[in-house]
Amino acid sequence: MKIVKYEKIKKEKYNKYSENEKIIQLKENVITENELLLKKEIEKELYNKLNIDNKVFELYQIAIKYISIRLRSIKEIKEYLLKKEEDINIINRVCDKLIKNKYLDDEKFAKAYIKDKLNFTTIGDYKLRKELERLGIDNNIIEENINNIDSNFLRERIKKIIDKDIKNNKKYSGINLKNKVYNHLLTQGYSQSKVIETINTYDF
Repeated sequence: MKIVKYEKIKKEKYNKYSENEKIIQLKENVITENELLLKKEIEKELYNKLNIDNKVFELYQIAIKYISIRLRSIKEIKEYLLKKEEDINIINRVCDKLIKNKYLDDEKFAKAYIKDKLNFTTIGDYKLRKELERLGIDNNIIEENINNIDSNFLRERIKKIIDKDIKNNKKYSGINLKNKVYNHLLTQGYSQSKVIETINTYDF
């Protein structure tokens, strides 16, 4: 396939015309990376590569926009891109490029995710762990970052919930009140060990 000319149609996007008037839309970086301006003809193997490179670049841009809203885990990005492209090899290439360019980093994501949840919600360490597992974060990263949460900080959060529950449940007392508070803390996502450790400092 002989190249006749290139025509810019929009930002970073070109039409490539061949001698038989066949048109291929190519991203600017695909043209430069494959040194197409130095070539007068495109063989079938290169033609197939260009189509794949084009898809990779388009998905890469889509992923960048998705990440710009908030940080994402690698699993999140893969699941998002699978809705737009069924070829997992292309998606893996996009993710590799995002990781290389530091747009994807599960450890950085885990730190930011935990920080935001602790600052803007009341969920506990156990629920945080489960949410990170659901988002595909490696267990070693989860363990390290969950264990780095200040124990005193968690204890004070649990105490605030206990104090509020005691105040709002005056019709309960003794073991009934303790069980109600205990179950509420578990539904908030605090680990059983931390709940028991703190709740046992109260006299119900």
